[in-house]
Amino acid sequence: MYGSPSWQRLAPLLILLALGAVLPPLLPQYFLYLGNVLMMYAVLALGLDLLLGWAGQFAFAHIAFFGVGAYATVLLQTRLGIPFAAAMPLAAILAALIGMLIALPATRLRAVYLALATFAFAEGAQWVFNAWDRVTGGADGLRIPAPNLFGYPLGTDPRAFPVMAVVLALVIAGTLYLTSSKFGRSLCAIRDSEHAAAASGIDVRKTKVIVFAISAAYAGIAGGMFTMYQSFVNPETFGFAQIVLVLSMIVVGGLGTLPGTLIGVVLLGLLPEVMRTAMRSLLVWQELVYGVILILAMMYMPRGLWGTFFRRRVRP
Repeated sequence: MYGSPSWQRLAPLLILLALGAVLPPLLPQYFLYLGNVLMMYAVLALGLDLLLGWAGQFAFAHIAFFGVGAYATVLLQTRLGIPFAAAMPLAAILAALIGMLIALPATRLRAVYLALATFAFAEGAQWVFNAWDRVTGGADGLRIPAPNLFGYPLGTDPRAFPVMAVVLALVIAGTLYLTSSKFGRSLCAIRDSEHAAAASGIDVRKTKVIVFAISAAYAGIAGGMFTMYQSFVNPETFGFAQIVLVLSMIVVGGLGTLPGTLIGVVLLGLLPEVMRTAMRSLLVWQELVYGVILILAMMYMPRGLWGTFFRRRVRP
């Protein structure tokens, strides 16, 4: 079970890469846009699942690191002239460093206290995005220049789609190796019992800080992916609704399961589009719909869709 992931688990990534190369000329731009959104949310949700599903740390700061990744990617290009190929990794590293700094005091807290502390940081980060006009553009936001990746222009959905698929494939592969390693076992031990993990020789606080940083780096990568296909960024993108959406994705799909997270991303990532087209009168109740779905999933499917399906499949 532990060690390196088998080739059967890595083989679907080749299909993802092939679809990324083949689909852009075949699909309408609207479908490519939805694909880009889902791939971005997949990276964002995988990062939160590492923290919540694998390590059992109920934190809400993830969306703030998403904003750090997006704004830093844009500002490194426009203010410092750094090319996109370097700006996006640097933004992810910056998000990881901030995540590590936040984790040092936050990891002393547990359960609802950790949730409240990290939620306060997320709200503070959004206030900074809104108030720091000279840097972030404030409530008016920033124009995102069309990125250029080693001479390959991005900025539109068809051009960004193949690159988004490559980034998602790399993140999934990294997640598979990470969760199959000794570090992944340590996260599971901390999630099940911090006292038992400490008695087994695991440095609980150090492991928590590391997974906070890795989760923040995932969010920073998702922020960089956001700039690949969007032309504008503003603080509303990183508000409370996004926290609820990403949390709902991993809970409905299945905490601590990579396939479940991806299933939750597809289902709930498409829900806003369904509500926008088929249920326009319910659009103002979008957050309420997510909340109801989250409550029902926790009541009747505590293991998520993937866990429920797997449990039923092996029961006989």
